Amino acid sequence: MVQKAGPKKILVTGGSGMIGRAIVARLVATKQCIVKSQVRNRLDARKKVGDSVDLTMVEMLQADFTRVGDQEMRALTKDCDFVIHAAGLVHQENASYQEYEVVNVRATQQLAEACVANGVHTLVFFSTSAIYGKGPFKNISEAGPFAAKTPYAVSKITSENYLQTLSGKIPRIIILRPSLVFGEGDRGNMLSLIRQIKEEKYIHIGGGVTPKSLIYSKDLANAVHLCLQKVPPGYHIFNVANPSPVAMKDLAENIAATLNVTKKFSSMPEGLLKMGLKAAQAFMPGKIAVTPEQVEKLATETTCSVDSLVGATGFAPAADLKSGIKAEVDWATANQLL
Repeated sequence: MVQKAGPKKILVTGGSGMIGRAIVARLVATKQCIVKSQVRNRLDARKKVGDSVDLTMVEMLQADFTRVGDQEMRALTKDCDFVIHAAGLVHQENASYQEYEVVNVRATQQLAEACVANGVHTLVFFSTSAIYGKGPFKNISEAGPFAAKTPYAVSKITSENYLQTLSGKIPRIIILRPSLVFGEGDRGNMLSLIRQIKEEKYIHIGGGVTPKSLIYSKDLANAVHLCLQKVPPGYHIFNVANPSPVAMKDLAENIAATLNVTKKFSSMPEGLLKMGLKAAQAFMPGKIAVTPEQVEKLATETTCSVDSLVGATGFAPAADLKSGIKAEVDWATANQLL
């Protein structure tokens, strides 16, 4: 396929989410492309991203992926050169697999089919490192092994498998598997950790030595931009994370310093802490700050290799951990989430 001359037209789905807004802002800043952003509610999206994105430079399109049809998907992708699919259901612990199926699988398939029909050159799909399971895993590569267990992770690997069948029909397909993403707009695990530390309820588990792979949302957006610039046609899969994992102790201390929390956090063996939390759950349901499952997650190494991404694009994070944490804390504080 011969690509069209002139500025590339790029559609970003999920444009008001944490990842989507960072990507839209990064693309707009280049002043080299025409950006369209799919959002579920245009008015709500404008309130969420108006302070971080020049909305005069973005065509904002409203579409609800819980009920979107093939015709709407074709309209969204019409005349687009690149499509970046960042929309999805996430951080919904009580959602059934059927809900994830609708938003993360069916809508992805419809979007991809529309890309084929409209001759889109590049589809970037956001998967997740959760397809490797709960861990432990150390410096895991894109080859796996895989252990998708949660409805969210299963929905993502299902979509990956489907997109692989379209290799060749869409000239370039790029699958990205981010580790824990944090930054402005985060409402997930990092925000929960920040709240625990602010409330001085955090405890180092086993000394806090467990390493974790994570990435700041703006660095993730830079990685996407590099992929669009440097990855050749074909079917590609990349883990995306800061090349240097962070120990939980270092992460917690950075958050505490940002929040001006001076308390020295104690340390407790994982098994003992989980036993105490299970007892607390039984006698005080709904009143504990952290669950045994969250303790297990914090105490389990989950680190990913990003050698493939670095080799293909030269990716390196621009933000240090301290500035990324401060950006999330400032955003959460301004939005009365802390």
